[in-house]
Amino acid sequence: MEATQLTAFDASFLALDTPVSAGHVCLLALLDQQVEPEQLHHQIASRLYLAPLLRRKLKLPTFLVGRPWWVDDPDFDLDNHLSYTDLGGTGTQVDMCADAVAFSVGHLDRAKPLWELHLVGGLADGSGALVTKFHHCAVDGIGKRDLLALLFGIDESLDPHHRWRPDGGPGPLSRVGHRVTEATERTAAALRLEVRAVTAVPSALLKASRGTAALIADGWERLVEQPGSPASEPGLPTPAALSSPPSTPFNASITARRAWAWTSLPVAASSPVRHRTGTSVNDILMACAAGALRAWLSENNALPNDPLVTMVPMSARHDAKSVGNNQIVLTLCALPTHLESAADRLAYTHAAMAQSKDSPTYPSSLMNDVAAVAGPMVTQLLTQAAAAMHLADRVQLPFNLMISNVPAPARRFQVGRSATVVGTFPFPPITDGLGLSITVQGYPGELCLGIGACPDLLPDPDRLRDLLVQAHDELVAPGLTAPSWLGAQCLGGSFARGPQPNHPAPGQQLVQGEPGTRLVVQQPALQ
Repeated sequence: MEATQLTAFDASFLALDTPVSAGHVCLLALLDQQVEPEQLHHQIASRLYLAPLLRRKLKLPTFLVGRPWWVDDPDFDLDNHLSYTDLGGTGTQVDMCADAVAFSVGHLDRAKPLWELHLVGGLADGSGALVTKFHHCAVDGIGKRDLLALLFGIDESLDPHHRWRPDGGPGPLSRVGHRVTEATERTAAALRLEVRAVTAVPSALLKASRGTAALIADGWERLVEQPGSPASEPGLPTPAALSSPPSTPFNASITARRAWAWTSLPVAASSPVRHRTGTSVNDILMACAAGALRAWLSENNALPNDPLVTMVPMSARHDAKSVGNNQIVLTLCALPTHLESAADRLAYTHAAMAQSKDSPTYPSSLMNDVAAVAGPMVTQLLTQAAAAMHLADRVQLPFNLMISNVPAPARRFQVGRSATVVGTFPFPPITDGLGLSITVQGYPGELCLGIGACPDLLPDPDRLRDLLVQAHDELVAPGLTAPSWLGAQCLGGSFARGPQPNHPAPGQQLVQGEPGTRLVVQQPALQ
């Protein structure tokens, strides 16, 4: 396949690889039965021709000037990307999750294609797990979902005899020509940014807040007039103009420690309230997150008077002008943690998200211009310098957290000969100044939710998860119970700073003899 150069926006995700953060995205796929490593190897090998991305690695530009290229890896070896842990037949769900987290924190080797898969077996109940790791410079949320559908979807038309030949990559003349093009693009991008700065009306957030207020005035009236509405009186305050997010305990410099929690919300449970109020699944998610964060902040004596501000990625794949592997726009949205009523929070988020979709705070053109002006090397150096100086303790980001919602694939996945994936739980990445992130990966019939946090800033993501489930129950179905299979798998993990665990490298096997051993995990420094 012909070599291609990363877009400025795609290349900017490489800057997330720092001693305290990582630029890859991970997913824990729970399996209803164990899968042998040979089965996984055969499945991936037979489908490599469907996904050229899996066989491509980064080629850095000469003298580290400019953006990297995607080139075919002539020495590609599938064994470098698959690893396996056997828990000895007595492993518990806690052991499995601890092993998955240990795998998730390691940086990807930039000398190889930027992905890995890790299989976990040997659980006492006969189940299994698969952890996926892909770098964000290669895929966004929907791209990752579609890639997994290629690898683990059920397709009888596969050609196991299909072969590929690696391309030689860009020659010196091509690389020089692209450096000239990049310089021109950087100049044009700088001019566009200057025009934006000169002609911009007051802050985008102020504009969005005023628009949201108008939408809420109309949207709330329609909401409460419908029969069976969850509230009888408006009582919804007009949101104050936001110029900066309020302070929270999780907006500060992060450390290398990580904590995760998982749960699942059935899509059908919210169907009655969605039909009754004209809201969406994402509105329900945002309102539940607002309720959970309100309760958690109140318990920790840190509830601000103003709403929190969340960064929300939205797909731009419908935009014919979008290029690159990350086809998203980013927008800031007020999260109504200041509202006590669940119905009020739902109405607020419905109107706020409608405004955000109409006028994204950071459209794709702006993000690409910023990335083009800075360049990947400068961006990475600045990111690492900011982390080293703990800049996030003195300068707050323009948002408090990130909430991402990836739509479900059309069908369930299958791993190996017959193992069915029963849930896909994300490991949301965090970065300096952003100590909390919530990601939902849709799966047929379920919203599989992952909460990622720095435990030095938010030590109990499992508590936040429980509060989110409570907020969901309050809003859509009082007394709702989780699916029976999920009981042992809604786990939270908190892992302390310490030496890098003895985790298997790709292609190697580690047998953990003592189930229940608490792994000590930190984000390893980028080599």
